[in-house]
Amino acid sequence: MRYQIFRLRDNDHPGPPALLKTIASNRALIKDRGNSIFGVFGSLLGLASNEIYLVTFGQQQLQFQLPESIECVTCRTFRPTVRPTEHKPASDPGVYVFRWFSVDPTTIDEIAQLSATAWPDFESSFDTRVQGLFAEDTEAPDTMLLITWYRNLTVWEQSRHPPQTARENFLRRHKLTLSALPVATTLLGVSGSDLVSHS
Repeated sequence: MRYQIFRLRDNDHPGPPALLKTIASNRALIKDRGNSIFGVFGSLLGLASNEIYLVTFGQQQLQFQLPESIECVTCRTFRPTVRPTEHKPASDPGVYVFRWFSVDPTTIDEIAQLSATAWPDFESSFDTRVQGLFAEDTEAPDTMLLITWYRNLTVWEQSRHPPQTARENFLRRHKLTLSALPVATTLLGVSGSDLVSHS
């Protein structure tokens, strides 16, 4: 299974409505290519107000015909590591944090195992759920992506102080990563043409 993360930008408007309409118009194409939408995510912190992440999953690569004003800033393909084990769309309202890791390709398996061992204590301590940990779909991937759902920003802040066992694993994982960039987003509805950005 492949996950594609499209970073789309509307160069004519400050918010996401036109982006959501563009995605809605491509739903049939996505389905015809055997793919599904995992989610469409708008900015809270770290993403411009006129940008969104579109995350799809399936076996075939996707390409879209976009209006002139809509730009595909980046498109990257990832494969799941230890999560998800079931592939279905995101559905819960809340905060979805995309944490981009730069890594040495030789450490990916260890990072995945440290994460999987830490998550049960982490998730039982906070209103949070890890959606997936992915490695870029290249011969020697040097980027990993962790997507985590939090009930709200308060929970995200509280989760910076995890229980001891999880904390130890996260610290070991941190030492294996070269850099990390968290981007906080919220799940958007594809038909929400009246959305207003508050970023």
